[in-house]
Amino acid sequence: MRKFILVPLVVWSLSCTILASEIREFDIRTIERLGNELTRVSQTADHGATTPVRKRAQQTAEAALQGKLFNVRYEYVVLDDPDGNGFLVYALARGSKRGDVGVHGHFRVGVSADGTQARRIDALSHSVDIENRYADPSPAGYQRVVFVTSQTVGTRPLETLVYASNLMNLRFVVATLPDGQAWRIQNGKIHKVTKAEQEAAEREEQKKK
Repeated sequence: MRKFILVPLVVWSLSCTILASEIREFDIRTIERLGNELTRVSQTADHGATTPVRKRAQQTAEAALQGKLFNVRYEYVVLDDPDGNGFLVYALARGSKRGDVGVHGHFRVGVSADGTQARRIDALSHSVDIENRYADPSPAGYQRVVFVTSQTVGTRPLETLVYASNLMNLRFVVATLPDGQAWRIQNGKIHKVTKAEQEAAEREEQKKK
């Protein structure tokens, strides 16, 4: 029987001077929906560029992001904008190996309904992080059951973290900085972790030591 690594989450004590940058944010239900759509559409042959207008929107986003991307591979996914007017085009960071998943390093471009104008560019992180879903860094006899990360933009977990959690088939625990609020992402759903839940988890962890 394999043992499971339980990772205690200590985020309320985080001290960080990084300020959450201004990005376009959505409500939790919309973030979940976008993240699950990203997961599905990113695995189709056309990546959402199914019409001439949507293909034009992708080309507009690519042009707008020239010189802004990190030095990794990218693929583009086109989704409908939740406001019903235009598109969201995602530049998703990719690795070069089978099983590589971009956790951080993505960009989002809001494009007009005719596909010709980039209305807004949001850098969804300040750095890039590529993980491999098949490479478990746990010691022999243990199995990773959670991926812990932090997010320095926005006040809620991003849809790209829902996407990464889905692709890695792994529960994510995310601290949104600088307040250190904890969130849990699993099976395409986001849960805000309360301080009481955190304290209970830490007490349970202490009992096992």
